[in-house]
Amino acid sequence: MKLKFAFARKVAVGLMAVAVAAAGANAFAANYTWKGATSANGKIWSTASNWSQAATPAIAPPDFSTVVIGPIGGGTTIPVQRQINVTTDTNEITSMTFTDNLAGYEFTGAGNVVVNGAIVNNSTTLSTGGTDKASVVLKLVQLNGDSTLSGSGAATEIYQEISSVDPLNPNTLTVTGNNLILQGTTVNANLLASTGSFVSLDSAPSFRDLTIGAAGSLGGLPNRDPDVFFGATGTGTLDLKNGSNSYFAVKNDAEYDQFATTGTISFGGTLNVDWAQVGSSTFENYTTFDLFNGSTYSGNFSAVSLAGAAAPYDTLTFTQFGTEWSTQPFVGQGGQQQWLVFQSQSGNLVVVPEPSTIVFAGLGVAMSGWTMWKKRRLSKLLAAKAG
Repeated sequence: MKLKFAFARKVAVGLMAVAVAAAGANAFAANYTWKGATSANGKIWSTASNWSQAATPAIAPPDFSTVVIGPIGGGTTIPVQRQINVTTDTNEITSMTFTDNLAGYEFTGAGNVVVNGAIVNNSTTLSTGGTDKASVVLKLVQLNGDSTLSGSGAATEIYQEISSVDPLNPNTLTVTGNNLILQGTTVNANLLASTGSFVSLDSAPSFRDLTIGAAGSLGGLPNRDPDVFFGATGTGTLDLKNGSNSYFAVKNDAEYDQFATTGTISFGGTLNVDWAQVGSSTFENYTTFDLFNGSTYSGNFSAVSLAGAAAPYDTLTFTQFGTEWSTQPFVGQGGQQQWLVFQSQSGNLVVVPEPSTIVFAGLGVAMSGWTMWKKRRLSKLLAAKAG
């Protein structure tokens, strides 16, 4: 009894914070399973009757809960309400698992804290919210700590905003084995795409820092309309690690994928250029596809490829010459000999004419001289257009 009294007293005066946190975590270790309701309150996170759990009387998930949003008790009962609105702060959710094969979910945080731990999406059926291409849509969510996103379900979409509790010390969301869609999203947290994950962008999301790790991928929204391409803006950095894959599509000189930031861009891994929508169209000399638009650039891709191309591009492959990647010459607009060149020092894919004074010998010095010649030529053209 003395021991119990001493422990209770220590808790009361706040002298054992670590023990309190551990006790809280263990006290709420049971799953809190979402069941919803048919009334308007069926959407509300804080409504106790929307949850099925062991606590008596029923309560909404307190801090350190493990939350399951799916069939009640792991059975086949279908939750009535697929929309979930978080109207109160639940600061420390240990994990949140979405699991259902019959319908997707739309989770609106309204800027409140969602999770400090794991988000697992095992739901395979697409939601009717957002882009309709994800099984879980998280709206206006906030991270209270570094979190992970994983799961075997369809893609997870973050819509409108993801933020950190402390914007000066942004949290990191690490995505592994699940695809993430960012549509019209302001990202005030760091994102890391890791093994087996694909980050898809649409409608100019803004960023903090985005890192695509080895075996991670970056590209546009999947199955998007042929004339819709993504853009990205913001002040963060883009870091494409070795072993990553980047997918950028081109349609014409006005429509192509672009990642734009006032921060730095680091190249690595493979750049995959989807040329299928170009068809057999040819371009004027010095047509520029500004795939990456950043303040500074570093590194280089380990490979650059062209996919889905029709003649006269269908046999082209890229070879590295110093900081640039060039295709073989092909017969382009007006019967001219042209090349496609990707410049890692500018992030541009450029249609260039045959430089009559330079023979491509695979020498960095020769390519450096050709690059400076081309830059001067581009500057003159831009000046002429501005005039």
